[in-house]
Amino acid sequence: MRRPPQGRYLEHRTHVRVRFQEVDSLQVVWHGHYLSYFEDVRVALGRRYGLRYDDIRNAGLRAPVVHLSCDFLAPARFDDELELRARLFEREEAKIEFHYEVFNVGTAALLATGRTVQVFTDERDELLLTLPPFMCAFYERWRDTMQGSHG
Repeated sequence: MRRPPQGRYLEHRTHVRVRFQEVDSLQVVWHGHYLSYFEDVRVALGRRYGLRYDDIRNAGLRAPVVHLSCDFLAPARFDDELELRARLFEREEAKIEFHYEVFNVGTAALLATGRTVQVFTDERDELLLTLPPFMCAFYERWRDTMQGSHG
């Protein structure tokens, strides 16, 4: 299990309940559903703070996922209530870095951790070398709200 990096971040939490269709023959949440949980909380964070996929497209850019990892620590089961946490770390590089945690609300157990990295490309799939202006403005807008180390 990796520790989250140092630095400033925005955090969002949301809850989901494990549905029957998410459980496999071993009676635990199938591992691939954790990636959907990551996506759910990532989109919710974007909605809360005003960073939507449309913002990226409207800037004439794309942000493909180039790294995804998930460490499974304990199983979730049907009807468990889960708390999904996402942290968006401020970066100077032309990338978006999220760290995730999945907790069982009933037991407070940490079930999984994960990380995604997205890079910025233009419409020709050329990699950007600097952070796009709209992301600089986004970080500036939320700087006073960010948690974590500020140095």
